[in-house]
Amino acid sequence: MKKLWLPALIVLFVLAACTSEKPQVKEKESEQGATEIETKVMDDSVQVASLVDSRLQEPKEDTVCEMCNMKVYMKDHEMGVFSAQAIKEDGTIAFYDDIGCLLNAEVANEENNAKFVRDFVTKEWAKVEDVTIVKTELKSPMNWGYIYFVNKAEADTYIQENSNAYMEKLQKIKDDALERRKKMMEKKAEGENGDSSSMHSSDMNHGQEGHGH
Repeated sequence: MKKLWLPALIVLFVLAACTSEKPQVKEKESEQGATEIETKVMDDSVQVASLVDSRLQEPKEDTVCEMCNMKVYMKDHEMGVFSAQAIKEDGTIAFYDDIGCLLNAEVANEENNAKFVRDFVTKEWAKVEDVTIVKTELKSPMNWGYIYFVNKAEADTYIQENSNAYMEKLQKIKDDALERRKKMMEKKAEGENGDSSSMHSSDMNHGQEGHGH
């Protein structure tokens, strides 16, 4: 009888071990599934975070600058990297061919808009307050020559590779834009006082300087 009990005990032990392993396997599978879902959620959140503003748009072939009425270049054009846009308080979109027009429009229209420029590397939109601004010798539509980097390291690399390039503060560009606008308004006043030919010549030169290639 003792010999018969021994195999029976072994069988019971094996069955108990198998039964205890199954929940562990399921639990492990469950944890793995949860990890996969968590990763997917994280990936989705990163994708959502990368969208600067869902209201942002792209200029069309016939889009013109709200400030100067010059052409606003599309993303795939070599000059498109200088294009800018603003989202106004009422949700409407305004496009600009260069950063000076973007900044001056706020002053002219007494507005405080959300302002966006293109990242020089990806050509995607970014808030102007969130980028590193680099002054270059590149020909931009209105001769401002500024480009923008979301990644500061890329801005550093560009400056290292271009000896005449340097970082600039947004406030400095605002001040320069206001000064340029002031001079333009003074010339406009002169034109209204009878020197219309001089004013016309100035406007023509302004456009030629900005949009000449």
